[in-house]
Amino acid sequence: MKIQVIDNVGQIQPHLLMAEADVDFYSDEIQALNAAERYQPGLILLSFAMRGSETADYTNLLLRASPLSNIVIIGDDLREEQILDCVMAGAKGYQNSQSLAAYINRMIRAVAAGEAWLSRKIVTYVLDAIHQNYLVQTV
Repeated sequence: MKIQVIDNVGQIQPHLLMAEADVDFYSDEIQALNAAERYQPGLILLSFAMRGSETADYTNLLLRASPLSNIVIIGDDLREEQILDCVMAGAKGYQNSQSLAAYINRMIRAVAAGEAWLSRKIVTYVLDAIHQNYLVQTV
């Protein structure tokens, strides 16, 4: 699988150096966006530190450029609302960077198999957001 890492703080790369995958690393968001469009990676690991509060918007841009890519946000103890914004923009998961080493291989396999990589708590927030949207549309 082709994996693209977008990370300007170096928190993801050390965990993927031994991965059995085709991995490209980008620290520039424009180059990363262009590469996503050109190479259509199966998985994009996006550091929340790259765009901060604009990560959901950038996720949306990445998915417009590479619609079949699965995006997982990597960050440090993000608030539920921040994760939810990214998931609603199209991200397939979130992983806390402090436990990335312990979960990275399982995460890659799960997302490659079409699964989401989210805690049960975040799934509840996603379901609540969908329900609220449904209620607004039916009223």
